[in-house]
Amino acid sequence: MKIFRWLAAAVVMYTRIPVPRFKMNDDDMKHCIMFLPLVGALIAAVMFYCARFMSTVGVPLTARALLAVVIPLLVTGGFHVDGFMDTVDALCSYRDKEKKLEILSDPHIGAFSVVGAGTAGLLMIASFVIILSLETTKSVPVFIFACLIFVVSRALAALTSVLMKKAKDDGMLAAETSGSETAIIAVTGVQLIAALSFAAYLDIKAAAVIVAAFTVFTVYYVFMTKKEFGGVTGDTAGYYVTAGEVFAVLVLAVSEVILLAG
Repeated sequence: MKIFRWLAAAVVMYTRIPVPRFKMNDDDMKHCIMFLPLVGALIAAVMFYCARFMSTVGVPLTARALLAVVIPLLVTGGFHVDGFMDTVDALCSYRDKEKKLEILSDPHIGAFSVVGAGTAGLLMIASFVIILSLETTKSVPVFIFACLIFVVSRALAALTSVLMKKAKDDGMLAAETSGSETAIIAVTGVQLIAALSFAAYLDIKAAAVIVAAFTVFTVYYVFMTKKEFGGVTGDTAGYYVTAGEVFAVLVLAVSEVILLAG
């Protein structure tokens, strides 16, 4: 069935998991983005069970937080971080739209992208230290919701990539979103609703924080991409995933501290 080819194509495209390779055709490329949230679910599962195991054997808190940041990079090979870094370089150039689009296509990295990636990594580590330190104070570990953020970010990245205007008519994103938009939106939407429903079932307040964080970030992303690039690209989609996750995890950590203090 085609759906299994599309799922396999998503694993090949968005992860570095060693799976039997196959020759992807145009149809596979056009539909694999609908399973991007499942890649997030895979990351979430690996993160959660690794954290549980390390907690059981007494691994120090900081080491667990560091591994929580590294696991998504190991699973994906830094696929979206690359787009994040390119986008940061383009935004910090303060040039016109055409020049910024050229910078997105430049394979070299600049100083701003390194600073941006480093800052994002430090914020993520600090957030996970806070979240993991609260695991004994809550009936449902906050870390579960941090893991679900990796599903939500990819679902919303896929939806914004399909629904928003493309900055360029060619490139990987144009190829990935040129399939049946209705099917992509429907399948991705179901995965997004499932992730948020599960979060709400566990803790409605934590789910509301995640929704609020991504609502704010998505509004920013929509206005930013329209103003700075004239639309979205594959690199800005990577920016959405990476920056959106950092922002949402940070908001989750801060909200839990505030609730605990109150």
